[in-house]
Amino acid sequence: MKRSIDHILTTHAGSLPRPDDLAHMMYDLMDGKPVDQAKLQARITEATAEVVKKQIDLGIDVIADGEMSKPNFQTYVTKRWTGFGNTGEMLVSFDDLADFPNVAREIWDMEGMKHRPMPVVVAPIKVGDPNAVLRDIADLKAAMGNRSPDDAFIPAAPPSLVTATPNRYYKTFEEYTEAVCEALRYEYKAIIDAGFNLQLDAPDLPMHGHCQIGLAPRDIKKYVPAAIEAMNHAIRGLPPDKIRLHVCWGNYPGPHHLDVELREIVEPLLKINASFIYVEAANPRHEHEWEVWNEVKLPDGKALIPGVIDSVTNHVEHPRLVAQRIERFAEIVGKENVIAGTDCGFGTYVGMSACDPQVAWLKLQALSEGARIASDRLY
Repeated sequence: MKRSIDHILTTHAGSLPRPDDLAHMMYDLMDGKPVDQAKLQARITEATAEVVKKQIDLGIDVIADGEMSKPNFQTYVTKRWTGFGNTGEMLVSFDDLADFPNVAREIWDMEGMKHRPMPVVVAPIKVGDPNAVLRDIADLKAAMGNRSPDDAFIPAAPPSLVTATPNRYYKTFEEYTEAVCEALRYEYKAIIDAGFNLQLDAPDLPMHGHCQIGLAPRDIKKYVPAAIEAMNHAIRGLPPDKIRLHVCWGNYPGPHHLDVELREIVEPLLKINASFIYVEAANPRHEHEWEVWNEVKLPDGKALIPGVIDSVTNHVEHPRLVAQRIERFAEIVGKENVIAGTDCGFGTYVGMSACDPQVAWLKLQALSEGARIASDRLY
């Protein structure tokens, strides 16, 4: 992926608002209802072209397909792999919401929560639809026209996010992890072989400090290094400069007062064999953590993608504020090592967003304008 050589590049976390009609098709897909696959694929292709054009028109440098083909960033794999059943049970709990039932109720009452299957592993995990990622690649290439695929990325789940799914088949966690790594590796390699950049979305890493995700033990000091080790195994041999690791503390409008501090997990995060580290840095709970990069040296060969746009509020950041945030990081790690992003996605789950879709596009416009202001000052 390109560096900020002559101006500050912009990007985002991957998911973008889906058209209402596509969202309803996704609801049917998640609910197990009959879906006209040809009609669904045609709409995904069309929606991908729409969101790519919007990103380009707004001046976003490193774009994505908006995850138009995925009901969400995590359990999409259950539609592409064999081995999954459905428990129908909620297997995630949030410590920060426990004492705030009214806030929790607003989140759980979002439409997307009514169409969110909870998978469980019941058989061998293997690639079941090898063409799914190839369709994503073809749609994004077609939408981009003559632009280089190095100007875009495709997000994918990391092994640790998948192995949070309850396992009722594999005898050991090691066997389970190995199977997941190999199945994911097919998707990772296909994305990079096509010339695109790969983004590993790993909210489970920091969230492990304040959430119970599946049945995994709650020892974050052991969990994060083990998760990074599994990722490195899955991406072995793939070029680090084509890979970015995105971590967040949960893209939901909760109090987040129990979030683990970035400084407590940053050391193992930096051991990922990826050249780009992508962290939240705009929301009120984590904006102060730019200080961490004064204390922890960014390793040679790595670049930082700080979130400078909050993804769970309808406040549109002023471009000058965006520029100030960018310049702060540039002063610490060097302007060539900074790419400006959003904290997280704007459509992480279909039907679950705290930011209005129209506002999301205004926020991306503010990101682009703020980066231009910062570039004028820095270059």
